[in-house]
Amino acid sequence: MNDGAPPSGADDPLDAIRREIEGIDATLMSLIAERLKLADNLSQAKIPPPGLPIQPGREVTLLRALIAKAPAPLERETVVEIWRALIAAGWRRNKLIDVVVGGARGDPTRLFDLARRHFGARTRISHVGEAQEALVRAADAPDRCVAVTPWPAAPGVGSWWPALTERRFHDLHLIAGLPLLGEGADPEACVFASAANQAAGGDVSLLLAFDQHHRAQRALNEVGVKGREVARSEPRVLLRIEDFLGVDDPRVAALTGAGLEGARVLGSYARV
Repeated sequence: MNDGAPPSGADDPLDAIRREIEGIDATLMSLIAERLKLADNLSQAKIPPPGLPIQPGREVTLLRALIAKAPAPLERETVVEIWRALIAAGWRRNKLIDVVVGGARGDPTRLFDLARRHFGARTRISHVGEAQEALVRAADAPDRCVAVTPWPAAPGVGSWWPALTERRFHDLHLIAGLPLLGEGADPEACVFASAANQAAGGDVSLLLAFDQHHRAQRALNEVGVKGREVARSEPRVLLRIEDFLGVDDPRVAALTGAGLEGARVLGSYARV
């Protein structure tokens, strides 16, 4: 009687598939090791920049290109998860990065999850309670620490963002919105660090200003900058700009001339 088992002496077809998978796994391991070696060679060939080894704009550009070339059934979520792990591994070989999470209300595990997915499983992540304290930690250790906070304009997270007007935070910049995969809606969290960002295309910038006369939208229209107010804590206003704004962008000075006092770029982000 045949119970569905392969004939005696014949290979189990499942074992054959498993052997193929094991062969692919071995190839993948070799390719990952080779990629890390090449990344090491690249780092050694360059003059190491001061500060954090983070290039958010380039990372987003890379992920977009990989997703565009990914064959079925490889999902874009899988591409991002795998390559974020590889990017984080490259960071660790260059410099250890501390991630400080602050301001998570309701479900603090969500910010932890976003930070872990972005910065890798082996990265040291700590929670300090309030968003402002996370910013303080990042400002005090600019060469090795980043802060992950709730999105400043999200409802129910508290108005912590006005603290960014304090001088001690002026060297911190918004460099990423998490999760990287997302369309339309604002990110859930942001990453602040003492690192410059690069345009990746489809960038969004946040701008902070004093606007006691409520001239923000008029000033944006006058300068020709597409944007809108997303939060207000008198007299401070937080503006979302649909473009990449560098910290020295001349349009910022023009906005000051149009009635926004102390206009300052907090940074920018691009999503995959």
